Amino acid sequence: MERMRKRVALLMGSFNPVHCGHLAVARYVLARGLADEVWLVVSPQNPLKDPAELASFADRMEMVRLALEEIGDNRLGVCDAEASLPRPSYTFNTIRHLQNLYPGTQFIILAGSDIADQLPRWYRAEELRRMVRFLIYPRNGGTASPEMAQAPVYGVDSTSIRAALATGIPIGADVIPEPVLDYIRDKKLYGYGQQRDD
Repeated sequence: MERMRKRVALLMGSFNPVHCGHLAVARYVLARGLADEVWLVVSPQNPLKDPAELASFADRMEMVRLALEEIGDNRLGVCDAEASLPRPSYTFNTIRHLQNLYPGTQFIILAGSDIADQLPRWYRAEELRRMVRFLIYPRNGGTASPEMAQAPVYGVDSTSIRAALATGIPIGADVIPEPVLDYIRDKKLYGYGQQRDD
């Protein structure tokens, strides 16, 4: 009997910063048995985003590590594969690279439903569709995959979090895990503390 291939769902993003919405989706995939592991793939530079708004790759990797460490589930991992690839980070290149590194693994792309509008703009999008399966979770009113229809929807995104941090609006551990908030405070990322007198 043929041995089943390990299924790894890839949640790819800038994680600028990682927040509880990212983590809830990853945990939902595991809880529903839709993948054996979920890797958060930190992108050094998303070709569709402004690089000037990014915290350093090292800082974003560390924030994801801290968030996953707090959860304590070894089926959740952080992946730095894109660090060694040409920039900007094209998903097609990342998948090809990971398939070469882990030939016995079935990779799945875990993406928000707003991806449906952007996917045709992706580099070598049609080839990518043939290479991997997509699991689409609900986001911004788009259509999700049937398996993901009940996934948690968080009314939060990294852009609004960065804006809140820069202006001193309090953010709770229900939005960003406490160890990540501590890291942001310590490093004064995203303009944290610049609007304050203390």
